[in-house]
Amino acid sequence: MPTIKEVAKAAQVSVATVSRVLNQDKNVSPQTRQKVLEVVRQVGYTPNMLGRNLRRKNTERILVLIPSLSNQFLSGVIRGVESAAKQKELQVMISAAHNDREAEQGYLEMLYNRSVDGIILVGSTLDQEELSQLAGQYPLVMCSEWVEGANVSAVGIDNEQAAFDAVNALLASGRKKIAMVSNEEVYSARLRTQGYRRALEQAGLPHKREYEVEHYEYTYRAGMRACRMLMALPEPPDAIFAVSDELAAGVCKALIEQGIIPGREVDVFGFDNTTMSKVVTPSISTVSQPRKRIGGTALELLWERMEHPEEKPRLVLLPHELVLRDSSQHR
Repeated sequence: MPTIKEVAKAAQVSVATVSRVLNQDKNVSPQTRQKVLEVVRQVGYTPNMLGRNLRRKNTERILVLIPSLSNQFLSGVIRGVESAAKQKELQVMISAAHNDREAEQGYLEMLYNRSVDGIILVGSTLDQEELSQLAGQYPLVMCSEWVEGANVSAVGIDNEQAAFDAVNALLASGRKKIAMVSNEEVYSARLRTQGYRRALEQAGLPHKREYEVEHYEYTYRAGMRACRMLMALPEPPDAIFAVSDELAAGVCKALIEQGIIPGREVDVFGFDNTTMSKVVTPSISTVSQPRKRIGGTALELLWERMEHPEEKPRLVLLPHELVLRDSSQHR
């Protein structure tokens, strides 16, 4: 059976436009309406009748779309969403798109068909224009990770300032050759890189490009690879700031393999304050985000969009904290 996405492709319009035509929205030109309806007849598309029947009635369900089911950081965020949703008598569905654009668009059809009342996105493969258009038509918010420039309500922390604070903690302990393991494909990581650079600049330290290692995955093994590259430099760093705890754990492992004790010869700082940062040896200094509060705020923002769609989207930045542990010296 053809999907609404296939109809949109054949008619050379957006999925949202097809949805508006099927819902008899008056804000569609007669020419576009005729073209879409002709494609609907040609391909034999049958709209989701459940969704059509729910146009005048809320489903009392929302979807949280995450990049991976194995992400440790998101467990606390989801608890926050569920707690806030319970107070609103909303059911929470959780799915993972695995950074797959086609999979994400498939889940977004639940909005077009009115199978859910709204969606909380933790990151997205869509660009700012696509997200802005969607958020202007449907209840949609972003949580923890958002897309630069998108006109969408979102909640998270000030990633630039958090990284600035973390690097300053390393500087305060006497470290001068501070490297960073980041991921320039992710907006929050780019902000953290900016904070890292600002801290060095404010301290009057040179910015060394070879001290910035980019790995396009937040994994333990990627952290190990990055650390090996850094420690092989003619002038290796005396501290390494990683944009996730899993990367930081990999950095610590690679240091130990080389006979270097994290927190003594080389400091290590992570990000997120996940369980991994607490249970590995040595325990990892990190930036703590208020995960449950982030999730609860995301639900509140979504509720606002559901109840008052005419209101302008807004960005909520919540406070972060530094958690100092064994992987870094404290003075």
